[in-house]
Amino acid sequence: MTDKTAPAATALIDMRNISIAFGGIRAVDDASIDLFPGEVVALLGHNGAGKSTLIKILSGAYKRDSGQIFVNGEEASISNPRDAKKYGIETIYQTLALADNVDAAANLFLGRELMTAWGTLDDVAMEAEARKVMGRLNPRFQRFKEPVIKLSGGQRQSVAIARAILF
Repeated sequence: MTDKTAPAATALIDMRNISIAFGGIRAVDDASIDLFPGEVVALLGHNGAGKSTLIKILSGAYKRDSGQIFVNGEEASISNPRDAKKYGIETIYQTLALADNVDAAANLFLGRELMTAWGTLDDVAMEAEARKVMGRLNPRFQRFKEPVIKLSGGQRQSVAIARAILF
């Protein structure tokens, strides 16, 4: 008889026995979650259940007290957001963290600006790249020259998502 069971896929993200406390309050206590390729996952719970805290641990905003994180089957050392980015992990927070007074391209490249050979901002290259990534994400988006404060909520979300996938 043949075993028709499909081979087990490796989780993209595997968080095991994660715990963190703030003072005497256990915000997350021995939580585990795994995320597999192609899955759509919702993280649900009551207010104060630790959902945001768990995501902040994964994104490096908080350092866990105990537990392990694996990315593609290998243990990951995530102590800060820069570490998380090395593993391809970006977080888009509810507040979006956009610079309201500058345009979409400037927001996409904030802190990672492209420079010309003369050491000035390469606005042309940044806008071209912004148009490319936004075209994949939201093909109808055309408001590249306006400060993001003038964009709709959905357009602002598109800019935040584009920034996360660009790097």
